[in-house]
Amino acid sequence: MRHSLIAVGMAFFVAAGAAGAETTKEAALAKAQGMVKQLGSGLKTELQAAIKTSGFDGAVTACGDIAVARADQISEESDAMIHRVSLKLRNPANAPDDYEKGKLEQMDKDLAAGALKEAYVEVVEENGAKSLRFLKPILTNALCLNCHGSEAKIRPEVASALSRLYPDDKARGYEENQVRGAFSVSVPMGR
Repeated sequence: MRHSLIAVGMAFFVAAGAAGAETTKEAALAKAQGMVKQLGSGLKTELQAAIKTSGFDGAVTACGDIAVARADQISEESDAMIHRVSLKLRNPANAPDDYEKGKLEQMDKDLAAGALKEAYVEVVEENGAKSLRFLKPILTNALCLNCHGSEAKIRPEVASALSRLYPDDKARGYEENQVRGAFSVSVPMGR
């Protein structure tokens, strides 16, 4: 009887371990989705408030400062990393790593083919540790064009503020519904 209980107990721990690995990926995915939702909705709210009080030229400063501060805060609270990345940089701090660059290029191809995914998710192993990589495309909407559109769509005072703050700005010339970048999350999953 004792051996039967040990065998049942061991089977339970093996099954729990297998389920735990599955749960770990699910938990990492849920964390990444929550982080993106938190950053995206917070940025939208704060950006709209800045536009209302300071106009688009005043919101240029707020957008960059708010995004970095919120991403850092959410990363610290979550024990994971979130930031925004783009192939056409405004802020050099948003430069993609090789993995992100590949996914951003894939997003552009997928959008052109009518197959853009809601998110690009993969468990990767780097330096002996697993992490869940999660990238959610940021599509340009009408509001975005005030700072990211063609020169004809960007007001002179906004263009001036952008040039002053970001002399090497490449994040202009977008049209509505283009991939402007992505929210990128990396959630550690252990070894």
